[in-house]
Amino acid sequence: MPAVEIRGNADLRKAMRQFTPDLEKTLKSELRRALLPVVRMAKGFVPSQAPMSGWAARSFSEGHFPQWSTKTIIKGLGYSASPSKINKNGFSSMARIFNKSAVGAIYETSGRKNPNGQPWVGPYAGGSSKGVSRSSNKNAGRQFIANMSPLVSSLQGQGRLIYRAWRDSTKSDPMGIALRAIDEATTEFYARAQYSSFSKAA
Repeated sequence: MPAVEIRGNADLRKAMRQFTPDLEKTLKSELRRALLPVVRMAKGFVPSQAPMSGWAARSFSEGHFPQWSTKTIIKGLGYSASPSKINKNGFSSMARIFNKSAVGAIYETSGRKNPNGQPWVGPYAGGSSKGVSRSSNKNAGRQFIANMSPLVSSLQGQGRLIYRAWRDSTKSDPMGIALRAIDEATTEFYARAQYSSFSKAA
């Protein structure tokens, strides 16, 4: 799932939620202020109709490729101001913007790895690899990508929706707002913890 993540200490957020719920509430509010405008902008980038007629929704289809649905893509764009679980690489995020629908992810990232589409092997090639094109049209991948808007590069990655919105939101500085909010909440949390320890010792 394509996502823009703001890294941080998830354990610290858990401690805030347990011992200083007011700080956690304020932090969530500030993260929402940073991320919600980016999500709204990303939703505005979703085309009102399929980039090509062959991707449009059909009443009957036996294919497994997700059909185009503007409504589904928009619904799948969102944010979370809650800390994530630690992933397999040992990282967690304090907040994130996500593009979670399958059709939205395809539109977001197609062409990022293979600008001209996946390597073509044809419909009768053996094997079970998913990293190749088995279309009867040798140029299907290239034509598919060419029909979409260009990929946009941001500091968080390349894409057409959340990554484009992230790049275009530099003036509103969502990362700066989020990081300042996290820093202020962290400083206040440790100050309260130190005061509490001093009071008990006294």
